Amino acid sequence: MKENSISIGSNENSPLTVGNEVEGDISINVTSSINKLPDSSEPNKPGIKESLTLLQKAIEADSNLTQEDKEEALKQLQSLAEAGKNPQGNQQIAKGVIRFFKGLFTELPKTAKLIEQWEKLLPAIASFFGF
Repeated sequence: MKENSISIGSNENSPLTVGNEVEGDISINVTSSINKLPDSSEPNKPGIKESLTLLQKAIEADSNLTQEDKEEALKQLQSLAEAGKNPQGNQQIAKGVIRFFKGLFTELPKTAKLIEQWEKLLPAIASFFGF
């Protein structure tokens, strides 16, 4: 007689979510990807690493985003951080992520702190990718 077993767990494609566990896992991955980027060469001016770190914190703290939107925004941010390893070769990825954020922000109130943060950080991010 064969026993039936049930396995409860998660993998990359089908996470088991309890509360903010998925967001927490994504945040850890995003932080890891961002930390692999170079520090700013100018002490008083944020570079790509500092800009993406600030953007990550703003996404995580924004109460206007749904849990699903936060998770997707963090995944997109991770894509941008990964693209930052080869900025000239990954301009299309960066443009796509920037378009994603612009679309996401159309759903938020104009006074959302995330939008304010984005507007401050976008020039440094765009410059890093050469556009």
